[in-house]
Amino acid sequence: MHLGDHEDVAQVLHDRGLTSRQRGMMAAKPFVAGERLFTFAIVADTHVTEVEADAIGGYDVDTVKLGADRSRYVVHQINQLAPDFVVHLGDITHPEPGTPAYDDSAARFHQVYADLQCPLHLVAGNHDIGEKAFPGEPLAPQQAQRTVNDEMIAEYERQFQDHFYSFEQNDCLFVVINGMIVNSGLPCEDWQREWLEALLEANRGRRVFMFSHYPPYLSHANESGHYDATDEPGRSWLLGLLERHGVEAFYAGHVHNFFFNRHGATNCYVLPSICFLRHDYHELFRVAPGMKQGRHDGAKLGYGIVEVYQTGHLNHIVRTHGQTLEAGGTLPPSSAKASPVHGLKPETRAVGLYLRQPWCDSADIPTPWGIDAFSRKRVRNDYPLMALWEMGVRDLRVPLDDLADPETGARMAELAALGHRFTAYSYGPPKGAAHDALKQRGACLAAWEVIAPITSVSDLIPDIDALKGGTPVYFNAYRVDVEAFSSSHGLAADERGAVEALLALPGARDAIDGIVFGIGWQVAPAPAIENARNCVTGLGIAAAVHVQFAHRRPVSQDETERHDANRIAEAVTAALAHNDLTVFLDNFTGIDRGYYFSGGLVDRLYNPLAGANIVRHLHAVVADGCEIVTVRDNPQVRIVELTGGAGAIALVLPNADVDRSELGSLPDVEGSLWVDLTNGKPVTDRISGPVLVSTGGVGA
Repeated sequence: MHLGDHEDVAQVLHDRGLTSRQRGMMAAKPFVAGERLFTFAIVADTHVTEVEADAIGGYDVDTVKLGADRSRYVVHQINQLAPDFVVHLGDITHPEPGTPAYDDSAARFHQVYADLQCPLHLVAGNHDIGEKAFPGEPLAPQQAQRTVNDEMIAEYERQFQDHFYSFEQNDCLFVVINGMIVNSGLPCEDWQREWLEALLEANRGRRVFMFSHYPPYLSHANESGHYDATDEPGRSWLLGLLERHGVEAFYAGHVHNFFFNRHGATNCYVLPSICFLRHDYHELFRVAPGMKQGRHDGAKLGYGIVEVYQTGHLNHIVRTHGQTLEAGGTLPPSSAKASPVHGLKPETRAVGLYLRQPWCDSADIPTPWGIDAFSRKRVRNDYPLMALWEMGVRDLRVPLDDLADPETGARMAELAALGHRFTAYSYGPPKGAAHDALKQRGACLAAWEVIAPITSVSDLIPDIDALKGGTPVYFNAYRVDVEAFSSSHGLAADERGAVEALLALPGARDAIDGIVFGIGWQVAPAPAIENARNCVTGLGIAAAVHVQFAHRRPVSQDETERHDANRIAEAVTAALAHNDLTVFLDNFTGIDRGYYFSGGLVDRLYNPLAGANIVRHLHAVVADGCEIVTVRDNPQVRIVELTGGAGAIALVLPNADVDRSELGSLPDVEGSLWVDLTNGKPVTDRISGPVLVSTGGVGA
């Protein structure tokens, strides 16, 4: 829904059952629970064309000609993952029915997907049966000829499958609909409507997954109609069905980019293409596109793997980076790796991130097709969310202004209801809209962080206590000598005396539930996190630790990258070893302008960098936690010895490139694996980045 004022945000929270204040971490219902029942894969927008690709009219022929080989790569990867079935979300071929290259393109698709080793269910796309209708709009005759019609549908069914149908798996109902005929006025629109309404009514109470080429909407249920969503009145009809029948998930393609919405009880996903990017959507990013105006942003190409549990499901995006496989080729046995981590997975051990940059920004998308050129199409950027889920990050730190903003506040409420935990910070007690947001909607927060000089605490305690309600409060000591960001403040990790003095103030124990500790850029994270924990042990309060990456001193890129990679690995490992702390890193996106600098876990396109891989791999291997036995330093390397953590033995952090043979002694465990955390690959000799030594390896 589009949110225009604070009362609308409150209504979102009320609808989610989140208006009652809760003590401690927000008690969101786990998104998934129980055993995993089965998995399925989802591919979208393959756009397979005939060998010469003459039918596409000359635009970016080289990219579209890769469609078959990119599909073949995905087919062989999916075979290694062995899902129970695959759903294709449409735009199977690029040439449309009735064009000279259609039969050759369809034959080429069948040739590639004949290698798939599980059932394949197809959804019709606009390239398969014609463009959607624009109800009530005047169309030129040439455009009307390209609109979905009975002849195109018949040709599609001759080449492929029915254009709407259902199937079952493990007592779940899977429903494929034809999104193009919604609002078309064709007789089959009525047939589909009657069939779908009867099918859902007959299966009321069952778990239902629905698939269409077109999404209902991209950002808001009441957004204006446009080329990339279902128009009214069909949109309201479709959303009404999702609401009345509690459809668990709705999957769509067409947009070639990732989006996620929560509509009532339904998770609505838009999946990327495996063939090429719709680069009009590169307007979402505050950086020049490059890569052929964004079309070759290969990190955004991929497919979905869905794990279905006894309760809920997890949707993973497997990035393919545009890789190809020629006819007759094979993949190495270990090339397919679906990430076992997810930001909504119910494991409790994971590091948190400070979202310093806007994380659900919107932009106007200049799509040139349909009638989009004659209006604005404002769309939210969901790639930050995709990156967080991919790393397994659940805890998020944001300014309280985000909760006060209608759009961002509603998004926080949606994600908190799914299991994300937000800490919102303010300098002193908030005023104006931020004050009202905390008072009215603090229930969706895991914590409120108050930043203030330590000398002001006694004067602030009454205001904090009156405003906190049931939201836990963490005090973050403002340090006058710090010029960087909010995450750069906090007590030093050895200031237990200051903590005790704070708690001795009148009313402090009622107002303050936790203390924030800051770890500077040059301070080793693991010992400091342990010291911070000791500072609150036995005092009846919690601790949060901020690990700083931003720095003012320009340094060489190589020096920064190695320092940051080691620091990320050490901080995440220490966070996983101390489940009673909340640890936030401040480098989700890097800083490449302004007065301070840092590398990032992701780049400005929200594509994963080495840091994101480190976080994901450690979350995967050490999901159950570990214990740090000792930390040893020598001029070449720092070694963090571990126990527990699914066989984790040690974290090796090199100060420079070093051979394994030069490291000295490590615990001698037969069959141990040395894995470079930046890429997940085994290390046999030369070490250049953080390495995890374990008996289990890295599976993400």
